[in-house]
Amino acid sequence: MNNTAMVPKGMWPAMLTPFKQDRAVDWDALDALTDWYLENGADGMFPCCASSEVWTLTEEERLKVTARVVKWAGKVPVVSAGLPGREPKTIVPYVKRLMDTGAHAPVFMTNQMAEKAEPDSLWRDRVQAILDATGDVPFGAYEVPSPYKRLMTPEMMGWAAKTGRFVFLKDTSLDAGVIAAKCAAIKGSPFRLFNAHVPILVEAIERGADGFCGIAGNAYPNIVAYATHHALEPGKAAKAQEFLTRNEKRLGMAYPLTAKILAHLDGVPIEPVCRKKTRKLSQEQMQILNDVHREAVALLG
Repeated sequence: MNNTAMVPKGMWPAMLTPFKQDRAVDWDALDALTDWYLENGADGMFPCCASSEVWTLTEEERLKVTARVVKWAGKVPVVSAGLPGREPKTIVPYVKRLMDTGAHAPVFMTNQMAEKAEPDSLWRDRVQAILDATGDVPFGAYEVPSPYKRLMTPEMMGWAAKTGRFVFLKDTSLDAGVIAAKCAAIKGSPFRLFNAHVPILVEAIERGADGFCGIAGNAYPNIVAYATHHALEPGKAAKAQEFLTRNEKRLGMAYPLTAKILAHLDGVPIEPVCRKKTRKLSQEQMQILNDVHREAVALLG
């Protein structure tokens, strides 16, 4: 693969999908949300992921969301998941349509390519069949936690790197040691690893990760971008890292609803509406989110 297919290091938001009160996609809000990420330091965009409530979107909506983000993001690359099924007959036509939107790479959800009890060898065979049927299209992978988490081992990472076709991984191992081993396995290839676990954001980059792609980027992307971009400067990201770690459970208490509320508090015209079922927030929890937002605004001065 030509190095022009490589994606930039840095902060990649795992994007939200804005919905209107009737749960239709809010396209104007999607444009504003994309602008917000870019204005706050995003280096790439990842729509149609779990945070996007991807499986509540129809196939046509997934393609349209991707196309809209590509158009609005300009030169910033966009990768997109939500590939249908695991068979070439369903995935290959979708990949072609996805690439026609101008997306940089389709993203495999690692658990969609094999059942939990099936071996990595079968996973590789199925992925290889897709690679063989799609020319030189670059791909990404996403260790989505639900309905089960399938992590790519260092050995799988090494195989993927040798194909020359992988450029992006959203890693959910939650372990800086595992991340270091994976990064060693792909060194010198176009394959880049983005950690999703905010408590190890700085440590993961110190140990070889190329950046961050996790839920905190939907709540306070400027702080995530700052920590990501300054992770290798001793002590500079410490205050941001402490804030992000301390507030991760608060963000997760009714996610992605909590992220939509925090984005709205920061001026994004996004409604507190999800297609995915989330629990309602109490007045006390809403106050917590208001306090988190006020602290986030003041943090970087």
